[in-house]
Amino acid sequence: MRRIRRTIGSLGLAIGTLSCVPPAPPAPPAPPATPVFSEEQLKAPEQLDVAIIDFKEAPSADSKTVDVSGTLVNRGTRTTSEVHVHVEALDKEGAVVASTNPAPSTQLIAPGSTATFSAKFERRPEIDRYHAEAISR
Repeated sequence: MRRIRRTIGSLGLAIGTLSCVPPAPPAPPAPPATPVFSEEQLKAPEQLDVAIIDFKEAPSADSKTVDVSGTLVNRGTRTTSEVHVHVEALDKEGAVVASTNPAPSTQLIAPGSTATFSAKFERRPEIDRYHAEAISR
């Protein structure tokens, strides 16, 4: 009987000791899936480059007005959506005597295409030269 008690006691001690052992840690989470990368051809950004060429002035037949005209050329890679032209009449010191904003012949200028503009100024002795700028979007 002693043996049985001793065995039961040892068995109880073993069970008690095993029940005090902490549980095994949980398995680590699975690593995230590796992303798949691929190359993509990006389109070059389209640019505007509008220039004024053939800028000239011509007096009217009665010499009372001067017609200032020019050609706009789109040297960029995209079509314009708006074009604004500003023409100034300047004196010898570069001061503005008169100015106007003529509408170009078209607001849409495709790459490599042209448009024209024309402005009339009263002929005045203080006007020395003309200056024009074009802004496009």
